[in-house]
Amino acid sequence: MIFSQNPPALYYTAQIMVKFGTSGWRGIIGRDITFRKVRIVTQALLDTMRSQGPVDGPFLVGYDTRMLSEKFAVTAAKILTSSGASVEIVTRDCPSPVLADAVRRRAAAAGLMFTGSHNAPEYNGLKIYTKDGNLAPTEFTTPIEVRYRELERNWDDIFLPDSRLQTEHDPKPAYLEQLQGLIDWEAIRRSGLRLVVDPLYGSTREYLDHILLENSLDATIIHNTRDPFFGGYAPNCSSVNLGRLRDMMRRKSAHLGLATDGDGDRFGILDYGAKMCDSSHLIALILDYLARRRGLTGGVGRSLATSTLIDAVAQSHDLEIIETPIGFKSFGPMLVDGTLEFAGEESAGLAWGKHLPERDGLLACLLTVEMAAVEGKTISELVEALEKRVGHYFFRRTQLPLTEGRRKVLQRRCRKNWTELGGRRVIAVDRRDGLKLTFEGGAWLLIRQAGTEKKFRLYAEGRTGEEMRQMMHQAKQMFTNRRL
Repeated sequence: MIFSQNPPALYYTAQIMVKFGTSGWRGIIGRDITFRKVRIVTQALLDTMRSQGPVDGPFLVGYDTRMLSEKFAVTAAKILTSSGASVEIVTRDCPSPVLADAVRRRAAAAGLMFTGSHNAPEYNGLKIYTKDGNLAPTEFTTPIEVRYRELERNWDDIFLPDSRLQTEHDPKPAYLEQLQGLIDWEAIRRSGLRLVVDPLYGSTREYLDHILLENSLDATIIHNTRDPFFGGYAPNCSSVNLGRLRDMMRRKSAHLGLATDGDGDRFGILDYGAKMCDSSHLIALILDYLARRRGLTGGVGRSLATSTLIDAVAQSHDLEIIETPIGFKSFGPMLVDGTLEFAGEESAGLAWGKHLPERDGLLACLLTVEMAAVEGKTISELVEALEKRVGHYFFRRTQLPLTEGRRKVLQRRCRKNWTELGGRRVIAVDRRDGLKLTFEGGAWLLIRQAGTEKKFRLYAEGRTGEEMRQMMHQAKQMFTNRRL
């Protein structure tokens, strides 16, 4: 099926609204994301920045492989130049972390990345990067939303672009040069690892595969053409979407399968035998590897929806752990100022302070390959060894469609004073993003509304598989048991 099933429009905010969530503004093309809205939100961005002081440097504009992404980017560039701002637009589609890197290198005023990330093909959206390469925080985007509403009332769609203010920018060489210096390529070559790479028809094609082949590695590439419909699926690194990667791994007797989502900020790994790896395990393993082998000594960031296995690994190396609200934009400023050296979130997002203050699926894939090469073990063997050291943590995430009834239930649950649930004593309550209950012994559950999709997310973790299943059952009961 090409297009996903979407909840009724009743549950969407008014169509004139533009709202930036945990990872930018996102919606369905033609209904939520339109050329008119792109023009207005771009003008709102420029007006907001100018109202706060001089705007230095060019605006960098990028886009992914989705339907209309390039045209949205060109439209935004025209609005900016019509208001006298200089613009550099990428020469071709690029991954989101590549644009973030270019913004930082160019000392740009800001970056505009038109992407629907991992969402279904009918989605698109906009990520804004600040001058340090950070995903724009709420305090940056809220004034843009306010200005958008002001402009929308009287927008006349008359503008005169100035082509003299627009040039092209190729961010690829500088980005790949940086990756080249971060990875132990000689160790990987010595290991003889056989790799299969799947960019899922997205923007990492000719990036991840390019650097692997340039370093003379045994890599087979699939799905490396541009397809706005991503083969008919959402370009996320779920197990069901990696069936072709799994098949090719078996044909090639490959040791690792590497995948990235539509805009390259998330990753997925298949282990030897084409077994799907849990992203929480991978983030914990990479953190442990960097601390043991690569001299990582700084702080570690984890979102409140991420497995506390990360905490156990950090504590085993005497590293400070900082829990943040959901959304990688919470990590960015701390990665820039050095408070954090590493950050991870459960949705397969990872950042290393030596590289970018933004999650990067390409880096995560390459660090996984280096780790496997240096350690000489499969991912499963590395997970087993890690759990012997720090203990077992069982984590699960699921989702439910967003309905108005469920939204009201969540609001009621957040107002309640929780002391126990299902016979377990609650020792901590967090309402920063939905409702998170932590229980005696360390098990926890979280229910929240997704920041970029019309869904509810349910998370649960326990120290045994049965405890995790009990936590998930209690999370679902939040919506079905009126006696709670």
